[in-house]
Amino acid sequence: MMRFVLLGLLGGGLLAACNSSSPASPNNQLIPTVPVNVQLDLLDQQNKALRFDNGVVTIPPGSANGQGGIKGIYVVRQNASTYLAFERNCPYQPLSSCATVTLDRSSHLFFKDSCCTSQFSLQGQITGGPAPRPLRQYSTNLNGSLLSITN
Repeated sequence: MMRFVLLGLLGGGLLAACNSSSPASPNNQLIPTVPVNVQLDLLDQQNKALRFDNGVVTIPPGSANGQGGIKGIYVVRQNASTYLAFERNCPYQPLSSCATVTLDRSSHLFFKDSCCTSQFSLQGQITGGPAPRPLRQYSTNLNGSLLSITN
């Protein structure tokens, strides 16, 4: 019986050692969290791109309180009732001043970071480059013509 207890403790210690978090490397840093609370009126002329599927609107970064994300937010219309919102801060070396995702309007619409060359679909998923995770997604809620974006 004592042997099983010792084996259990030893095994648990090994699992804990495997799961212990090592210091974050510059490539595995997390994007800082700031409050996000934005409302867009879809009838407003400056949001007209969101009247069409795959339309994209950029929300600039917020003031000191971060209401518009760290480096701004992209809002993408999937269809008339589904909107996605993503942080423009690239998840690869997010503390770097150039880690900003832009919209590439070449032959296919996608997001890219010219600094690290990571690419993301309009659904925020990684399609290329060294990014360790998809774009940070914020919650959206459509009520009439008002789209709320929060975290």
